Amino acid sequence: MSKVKRLTNVWTYINDMQKFTIKELSEEFNLSAKTIQRYLKELNKMGLPIQAEQGRNGGYRVLNNSYIPPIIFTEKEVMTILFALKSLQGYKDKSMEPEVNSIMRKVSYERKSNIKIGIENIKRYIDFITNDGDFKSSDVTEFFKASSESLILNIKYKRGNQILEKSICPIGIYSNKGTWFSPVYDYKSDKIILIRINKIIEIKKVGKSKGVHISLKEWLDTVYNNLYGTMSATKKIGETIYLNVLLTKEGVSKIKDSFYDLDIESNEDGSGIINTLIKIEEVDWYVSILFLIGSNAKVIEPKFMNKLLYDKANELRYFYEENMV
Repeated sequence: MSKVKRLTNVWTYINDMQKFTIKELSEEFNLSAKTIQRYLKELNKMGLPIQAEQGRNGGYRVLNNSYIPPIIFTEKEVMTILFALKSLQGYKDKSMEPEVNSIMRKVSYERKSNIKIGIENIKRYIDFITNDGDFKSSDVTEFFKASSESLILNIKYKRGNQILEKSICPIGIYSNKGTWFSPVYDYKSDKIILIRINKIIEIKKVGKSKGVHISLKEWLDTVYNNLYGTMSATKKIGETIYLNVLLTKEGVSKIKDSFYDLDIESNEDGSGIINTLIKIEEVDWYVSILFLIGSNAKVIEPKFMNKLLYDKANELRYFYEENMV
């Protein structure tokens, strides 16, 4: 076994133990006391905070066992990490900024290689713009921990001009268009409801849930199936569907005045028809365009797209209700 592998094994072991003695490590790894002491000095230089404890039962302990052993990444993996971290920097909330910058420095240290060029290109040519409103990463973190540990929370949150209180157990978190949401089990109504995390005013932990609630994936699958109907069971990514939309004269004009390049069949009276095949993954893009056209566009096929437009209108209504004075 190589020295690097032995050092990694020792790091992992003492990181889990947190408190240990030279004798324990010697017996565990079948190494001499001098070798173990040398390894501990090297690990300390590598960044693992190890402190000697005085006294009859003295030994060593790791000051912070949240450090993980060194991990070797491929160039593609490093680029993926950099890309993901770049997306985090798009959020207005800066509470994660020190950690993100620290990781960026660690994975993009100075060296002469092709990956260095790739890293600089990500920094220079890629950016993410989010509409995150009053997003607070601390609240998102609290909901994530509560979800993973099945914790019961008492929360106060804003709904319109009201401040409401609820006893809940989050089942997960997800982000949609820069806004963080959490499906939670509401103990009062005895059902799963959806909470906008940016509306949270106060969070208090009150205990651990004994019941087993639906998982986030199961909840999302249920919502997706209800939203898309039988289409979700029959269509896969890459498959095509038939799109048929009737446009008024004003609708045709709006599309032509925009930068959207849509294939429209024009009628003599100025109205038009969109009659084409689109990929299933393009549905949301077309919904966004048709939503902007409003009542000047009538979707004939697929029927489920009308449901998506209806829900989008409800989201806008909810937004204005939440911000009414």
